[in-house]
Amino acid sequence: MNVTFNQPAFIPWGGFFARLLNSDRMVLLDETILARGFTYVNRNRIKGPRGEVWLTVPLKKKGRGAQKIRDLEIYEKDRWRRKFLLTFRHYYGKSLYFDHVFEKIRAAADSPDESFLKMSLALIEVLKNELNISRETVLQSDIGITGKGTTLLVSIAKELGAEEVLLPYFSDKAVDYGAFKKENIHVRLLRYDPPQYPQFWGDFIKNLSALDLLFCCGQRGRAVIEKGTHLYEIP
Repeated sequence: MNVTFNQPAFIPWGGFFARLLNSDRMVLLDETILARGFTYVNRNRIKGPRGEVWLTVPLKKKGRGAQKIRDLEIYEKDRWRRKFLLTFRHYYGKSLYFDHVFEKIRAAADSPDESFLKMSLALIEVLKNELNISRETVLQSDIGITGKGTTLLVSIAKELGAEEVLLPYFSDKAVDYGAFKKENIHVRLLRYDPPQYPQFWGDFIKNLSALDLLFCCGQRGRAVIEKGTHLYEIP
């Protein structure tokens, strides 16, 4: 079995789905603490006529201290949801795929539940289904293993019976590959280099949310992700 890892993320970029495509399972690390300062957990980019447009999910933070991702709640969700959906209609309303994709995005965002994790998982499922990706995602909290860093990843891989893990390229600064080798778990790396695809609004911008790819290319977006995927072996 081949597994990969990622924090739950709001409308992730293509590299997230590239690793999902090349794994049997992706473990979403919902027990990790939300980082202070800038993070892609609750924000990502789409595209408008003036370039990149940041979308951020506001979170309830006052009086809560450090929070695990699974415990995050959306601040003023109804207000944010209306703005979120209007933004997509404004920038992508002329897409050939708009009506089909937008209805599914709206369904994912319309839940009255304020859980950030539940909404993010629902949006990830929309992207998975539309990109025809059938790989499984599983929550760290469902596995029941906690910890930090490489030790956590190795423990999860062992619990799942993984023979191989797929990690992001350049992850050597944060992950000790040798710890996997000691457990006879092979390591492969994936570098995602987004190829150009037809976008709205002028010059190509890479590394946007995969929703931009979906609105621009529909189900052909999977082929774009596959084209940008490069795999490397660790001896």
